[in-house]
Amino acid sequence: MKAPVVFFDIGHTLALTGDLSARRWLGAHLQLSEEETRQLGRMIMTHPAQSPDELFNAVLPILPRCSKEQIHDNLVQLWYQQMLCIREIPGARRLLEGLKDIGWRLGVISNTWHPAYQGFRQNCPQLATLMDLTILSYQRSCKKPGVEIFQLALQEANRSPETCWMIGDSFELDLEPACRLGMRTGWVLTHPERERGLLTEIRQGVRPGPD
Repeated sequence: MKAPVVFFDIGHTLALTGDLSARRWLGAHLQLSEEETRQLGRMIMTHPAQSPDELFNAVLPILPRCSKEQIHDNLVQLWYQQMLCIREIPGARRLLEGLKDIGWRLGVISNTWHPAYQGFRQNCPQLATLMDLTILSYQRSCKKPGVEIFQLALQEANRSPETCWMIGDSFELDLEPACRLGMRTGWVLTHPERERGLLTEIRQGVRPGPD
């Protein structure tokens, strides 16, 4: 019998990140519209750039009203902030080690970009080295909540959906698409006060809850 696989999100599930997401930080500092912020966020999370200069060239066409200097300076600042700010959530390593001890395989499925993942590897090395599978949006050119990134994870794990778990803090991004594919799910409910409507729907049976 093949061992089950547990996939985790990174931010607010295994590690703490900055208060604002990368797109929200850039949106605020560049004074972007909501649509510009959305487009920029998708670009950041699905472009394989491994340096701020490489990403700078990619985002220029979608930010025509911002000065090149302003875009470049803010990208560089955020790039290095993201590498430094990530910290392990207390108890995360013990959980992963416990799952490994009983023979389960581990992986991550994460909407992320290069500096944030490098920060995870540098600041949470014990977590990163425990992973058997790493499925990252910026390396795969697709992101959650699309099911494609989950399908890629299942293919690489060589497992059927019902033998895999997805654990994350976002019901919309992590649990719903995984559930649609038949994966089992666990919810790290970081901010229950923000999810009152959703929790009510789950209790009433309007939406399926986590396993």
